[in-house]
Amino acid sequence: MRRKYFIYAFTVVLVLTVVGTGCKKFLDVNKNVNNPTPASVNLSLVLSGAERNIANNLALGSTLGNELSLYTHQITGRIAADRYGGPAYLWNELYSAISNLNVIIKRAPTENRFAYAGVAKILKAYTVSLLVDMWGDVPYSEYDRFDEGISQPKFDKGSEIYPQLFTLIDDGLADINNPAINPTKPGTDDYIYKGNMTNWIKAANTIKLKLYTQVRLVQDVKSQVTALLSNPASLINSETESFMMPYGPIGTTDDRHPAYGDYTATQRGGQLFSPWLYEIMKGRNPDILTGLADPRLPYYIYNQKSPLGGSNPTPENCTEFRDGGFISILFGSTGPCRDGSNSQTYSLLGIYPAGGRFNDSAAKSVNSLGNQNAGTGARPHEFITYADRLYLEAELMQAGVITGNARDAFSKALDATFAHVDNIVANYVKPGSAGAAQNVPAIATLAATQTYKSGVLAAWDAGSDAKKMEYIITEKWINRIENPVDNYTDYRRTSYPVLFSPAPVGIVTSVTGPDGKVTPVSNDRKYPWSLPFSTGEIGLNKNAPPQKVAELYKVFWQP
Repeated sequence: MRRKYFIYAFTVVLVLTVVGTGCKKFLDVNKNVNNPTPASVNLSLVLSGAERNIANNLALGSTLGNELSLYTHQITGRIAADRYGGPAYLWNELYSAISNLNVIIKRAPTENRFAYAGVAKILKAYTVSLLVDMWGDVPYSEYDRFDEGISQPKFDKGSEIYPQLFTLIDDGLADINNPAINPTKPGTDDYIYKGNMTNWIKAANTIKLKLYTQVRLVQDVKSQVTALLSNPASLINSETESFMMPYGPIGTTDDRHPAYGDYTATQRGGQLFSPWLYEIMKGRNPDILTGLADPRLPYYIYNQKSPLGGSNPTPENCTEFRDGGFISILFGSTGPCRDGSNSQTYSLLGIYPAGGRFNDSAAKSVNSLGNQNAGTGARPHEFITYADRLYLEAELMQAGVITGNARDAFSKALDATFAHVDNIVANYVKPGSAGAAQNVPAIATLAATQTYKSGVLAAWDAGSDAKKMEYIITEKWINRIENPVDNYTDYRRTSYPVLFSPAPVGIVTSVTGPDGKVTPVSNDRKYPWSLPFSTGEIGLNKNAPPQKVAELYKVFWQP
């Protein structure tokens, strides 16, 4: 990591640029603008910038988020990740966020700002855990020690990093609970919890629960998770306590969610809803949730076209996969309609995944509505939600790691899932405030929702132990469409959900769409068990390992 000093020197400037007006103040008080120091920067601005940086680089709509969403077959698109060909995205950006958090961790205690230090340690532990989850062995113990003469940090084993993260979280909790008087504490500069230290403690404990669950196949975690779950109030225990990063509508600044970018794009086709997920949610997959129409579908997609015979049925060019107004392309497609321009034809990610539009069947193109009017884009990024915590609990029970009724936990997770959709729509996206306002029904109280839930639980009751685990992870996968990183992790450690697999690696050679059109598909790459290392890192850091073979390189928690 020879470029470490470069990252460090400009990270603080980048943070202040992201936050806005703070940049000018920072530049005014530093004589050497090319050499900012940790002692000269406002910790409040560093925290805000780090939080936004982490979310921006993980969320659906980011290059990394879309790559992993495609790898888990929630979206598809004409991007490099199609057929599992994506490079190493956003390695530098995530490490830059860690550098900023280190500034807080090192300086805040010297100023008795222990709450800042505690929040920074919790965020750092969470972010580093994701680096391990995605890449495996990564720089940790020697990273950000340029002032000690270490410019080329070694890569630590993921199995050795994880235990240190639990210690770091505990250190963060100790800082938050430090009785010393803090001259200032995080407030509105803490975009995530607005300075609510009780919620930060709950998030920290829930991060622990998540990490222990992820290593359960290679480590006995019964005592640890039992202790955490024995006190539910110490965890994220309600929707309002969910660990999320808010985004806002466009105003003086454009604070919309990264996934909303497709609404403002002039060319679309890189971020489309996956036909594989669509067919599962329609109840058409013969192996999972068969015959169960998911009531979330109009919250997940927005159709710019109507069915044939409707008000707006005609596409710009030939379509590849069409079901009435739903139009998309297939993973691994080699068909003649994959690459045509259909920007005002494709179905877009809807109000729940992207803060976009609810599918009200009006079938109006985003361009005709005006991209500033179609939605607000004010959808938060999800780190860990209350529903996620319940899915973790259901998984641990079903796996026999802890005692309890897995069905009841799964049922509660489903209820929390629907409540989460309503919370996102009503309290964040606020579709009534969009230029082209919409009145969106609450999903939790729909009769169709109760019918769906009853059907899922009936399928659960009829399933084997393995099938029950598949239902848990599949429903979690559907719910977590906005955070693809954990879906990628869950698939690699549990083999669920079952994913679309074209030949020759898989067995599917063509797909017949609902309209009868046959499209050839192929894929000659095996599934990547981790992401390739940054080529820049390998080129500049003499202590970096050789480039990996991603389809052979497993993270330590994989069986």
